[in-house]
Amino acid sequence: MSQENKNKKRLLTYYLILGACILIIAAITITVIFAVQNSKNSFEIDNSADNTQDDDTNNTDDTDDTDDDEDTDDVSSSYEFILPVAQVDVINDYTFYHNQTLDCYHFHTGLDMAGEVGTEVMACLDGTVESITVGDLLDGTVITLSHADGVKTSYYFIDAVETLKVGDTVSRGDVIGTIAQPTGSEYKDGAHLHFEVYKDGAIADPNEYLDIAEK
Repeated sequence: MSQENKNKKRLLTYYLILGACILIIAAITITVIFAVQNSKNSFEIDNSADNTQDDDTNNTDDTDDTDDDEDTDDVSSSYEFILPVAQVDVINDYTFYHNQTLDCYHFHTGLDMAGEVGTEVMACLDGTVESITVGDLLDGTVITLSHADGVKTSYYFIDAVETLKVGDTVSRGDVIGTIAQPTGSEYKDGAHLHFEVYKDGAIADPNEYLDIAEK
């Protein structure tokens, strides 16, 4: 094979490798842009009607069934989530996103709900206070509640109620704290609640537990 043919073959190989690299870079860029755009979707919901329940089915019989009704309410309150804040404005979802504070891309393991400083934060369902971590450099104050069926919920960047302590029993809707001043690893997102759910020790998508519907 002549030197000229060898050079042409080598040049063709370089072009093929360069083309493959360009395709890979384009695919990665499109994937990152799609993930970032999804993470920026912000929507609001109203929690004012989420806690109401239709009791018409329990009123078909006028006989004295009050004890049965109370038992039914107790069971539902143990397993049905309510929203942790009255007005929900989700600014970061459970997805791959760009952390403005740390200036990096990573998977966001909860829901960020924007709110004014002092907004009340409620327990999503009946449970026990497992831990209260105060003043963490990255996460601020974090309250973790343990619930039935291997479920736990964690509430980040809040100020805990002063009387709340580890071991306390809380009911669904009890105020456990308020949204704090922006701090920690997400302070550039402003004042907000970072909310996480765990199932049997593994992180879970909060959207599977919370009734959040876009208006």
